[in-house]
Amino acid sequence: MDSGADRSAPDVSFDELLAMTPPSMREVFPQTHWQLGKLWALDLRVEPVEVADLLWMFDLPLWQLNGERFKVTPNQVAATPMNYRPHYERVMDADLDFPIHLVAYRGRLVVLDGVHRLLKAHFLRRRWIEAKIATAAQLQECTPS
Repeated sequence: MDSGADRSAPDVSFDELLAMTPPSMREVFPQTHWQLGKLWALDLRVEPVEVADLLWMFDLPLWQLNGERFKVTPNQVAATPMNYRPHYERVMDADLDFPIHLVAYRGRLVVLDGVHRLLKAHFLRRRWIEAKIATAAQLQECTPS
């Protein structure tokens, strides 16, 4: 398995992605088609967020395995890192100097970008992680043109 194996799922349309998304994830993520580059470009303040407030996300199948989406949870990587070497390597290589990106959705914070960094912060027993928090309206600004 190469180090890019966790990013090898084929491209699909946003509608196809929604259709294959497990219900557990559809409930917690905004159903907004947003682009990562546009999210990063938002002028958002960096602020500390408690790692403990985001640990609930580690039970979700957020990551790919062998080209299939929604197959691996961060908790699985934490429990048996050598079974998920590409994700574990990404966690250990993650740069905590870059803030994670969150959105406030349905009364809680949801990680849009930075789960590998969050898991590293958890491994290191950090209480806080630097984050940029977008509103649902700001996330709408990140839709493809």
